[in-house]
Amino acid sequence: MFPVNLTYTRWLQKALIAGVFCFVPIALADAQEPVSTAEQIIADMFEQYAEESEEEVDYEDFYSELLFFYQYPIQLNTATREELERLPFLSAVQVENILAYRYYYGNIQTIYELQLIEGLDMTDIRRLLPFTDIEQKQAGEQKWYWREMLMYGKNEVLARFDNSMERKKGYLKDASGAKAYSGNSLYHSLKYKYGYKNYLQAGLTAEKDAGEPFWSSERKGYDFLSGYVRINNVGRVKTVVLGDFRASFGQGLTLRSDFVMGKSAYVLNVLPRNAGLKKYGSTGEADYFRGAGVTVSLGKMELTAFYSNKMIDGDTADGKFPSIYKTGLHRTESELNKKQTVNHQLAGGNLTFTQNKFQIGATLVHTRLNHRLTPDGSPYNRFYFSGNRQTTGGIHYRLRLHKLNFFGESAVTADGAFATVNGALYSPISRLSLVAVYRYYAVGYDTFYAKSLSETSRINNERGVYLGSEIRPFRYWKFSFYADSFYFPWIKYGIDAPSSGNDVLLQADYAPKRDLNMFWRFRYKSKMQNVSGAETILPSIAPNEKLSLRYNLNYTYHRFGFKNIVEGNVVKKAGNGRWTYGVNAIQDISYSFAEIPLKMDFSFRVFDAENYDNRIYAYEKDILYAFSIPVYYGIGNRYYLTVRYEPNENISFWFKIAQTVYADDRDVIGSGNEQIQGNRKTDIRFLLRWKL
Repeated sequence: MFPVNLTYTRWLQKALIAGVFCFVPIALADAQEPVSTAEQIIADMFEQYAEESEEEVDYEDFYSELLFFYQYPIQLNTATREELERLPFLSAVQVENILAYRYYYGNIQTIYELQLIEGLDMTDIRRLLPFTDIEQKQAGEQKWYWREMLMYGKNEVLARFDNSMERKKGYLKDASGAKAYSGNSLYHSLKYKYGYKNYLQAGLTAEKDAGEPFWSSERKGYDFLSGYVRINNVGRVKTVVLGDFRASFGQGLTLRSDFVMGKSAYVLNVLPRNAGLKKYGSTGEADYFRGAGVTVSLGKMELTAFYSNKMIDGDTADGKFPSIYKTGLHRTESELNKKQTVNHQLAGGNLTFTQNKFQIGATLVHTRLNHRLTPDGSPYNRFYFSGNRQTTGGIHYRLRLHKLNFFGESAVTADGAFATVNGALYSPISRLSLVAVYRYYAVGYDTFYAKSLSETSRINNERGVYLGSEIRPFRYWKFSFYADSFYFPWIKYGIDAPSSGNDVLLQADYAPKRDLNMFWRFRYKSKMQNVSGAETILPSIAPNEKLSLRYNLNYTYHRFGFKNIVEGNVVKKAGNGRWTYGVNAIQDISYSFAEIPLKMDFSFRVFDAENYDNRIYAYEKDILYAFSIPVYYGIGNRYYLTVRYEPNENISFWFKIAQTVYADDRDVIGSGNEQIQGNRKTDIRFLLRWKL
């Protein structure tokens, strides 16, 4: 591991880019039929969702949800719309087409019959197969047996350890001999999971972040503890959750604490789905509830009620706090002083009526804090929620008329702030699907747990129109397109005047074989920002423009798997006529050994991003239940190696080592207590899974 100079880095970039295109004919000539694993499919889907978003996505719940369906497949012949919507790669049109096919033609007899369903191509079917089944089972024929639960329930223990090889500033003693971080640099988590079919799931989670004390005068044991129990299908009781859980309803305007896809290459899947109560088993320390919830089936109606009472973090003083502290990090004295200082209670319910092609529901949520939330006096905070009590109610609907699917939700807070999102999906022929969505979020609409289609992570102060289409004009080809136009009627952080913007994406996918696929992606985004250094009395804003291009190739050869990526962007900053650039090239290689239960993944990446506005996010493989989407800017390279070893069906080991080396003459990496001296950063991860 040696530092790489600037000339060598740029030469290597050019060589790697050339190598991508040289490899294509080899792949076309020699690719073989691989067996696609559920984990590979999950990783590919998550990569599509996460790389276009700068918001942190909860990969643990995303992964565990799909892995659950791999272990207990959804029965396609009895699945409800709600169950099918839990598969994130299916669009709303595809879900409706599966249900319509069953309604008109009866049960699906073989997997080959899936090709007859409109809107499903071979790529969709390959994604569908690991998580579904077509056995001819009647819904509800299986029953609870306590003896079977004890004998055949699945137990799993996971222990994870992370560490950085270089010492960060927070672990070093200052002039007085004190350290900023009160704990050591080791990250550790421990999980226990139990599952019996789709009827009972339970789990415990314990976590210590790097820098947090494990055993000291202030703390004994793990910093974060979590647990859950979920019971399904007991008579009229559809779901019961105890402990930590999540709740989501409608389009997310009133309540959604779960994963939201947002804008991505899955252009039709822009609004939240997968409603209801869910267990929470992640190590994230925010956006979940702690208490109990129950959903009862009353014929065509479902009634849900839930209550949560937990302590959250905030910098409290004189009965007030400016914001909710969501990082979950408690390393320094100031961070420890924020820990669990605010009591947060939430109570609510949902009533939903469903009948074939129509659904309507109402959600009501009341939140109470024991301290008053008081944002600082910045002008952009003027309409943010302030107080210790908040009530929000909303009505959501869905309607299918022939090939048109209408959906939406409207919500209002107790002080009269209004938000609405409404849209339609239309698939006139099997090869063409269209979606249009209009959103209006009032300046004063600011709720704790709203998540829906938006340009920003906050659901307020925004209007917008989203148009998307998915076209399959030829065999093996798919074209995905969206255009989103948005407007902010009030100022925002870094934008001192009402502003607007546009976001456009076009992606072409080509998958001629099961073991060969590629795509080309183009994205253009224009968004207003303050003009730096402007000498004007009135606020001066101008568009920040960014143009991105990406080519991605995946193929396999016998037991080898390859991924080649070339990506670049150019940015013109507000008020600056000069365009800056960022480029990134990636070579991933995977190999599964035939004689031993060992799989290895190696990746080498080079990048050259002129400044932070040209930063590039790139997904990389990781250990089980972990994910990495590091941000690249500056000049340098990154490489990693992951190893998975399974000596038997009950024991599995994962190991990863990754290093980033900068070649742009920097002598420090990071800032504050996370600062590292030197030009390289090395991280190690280890995980043990033991199935009992």
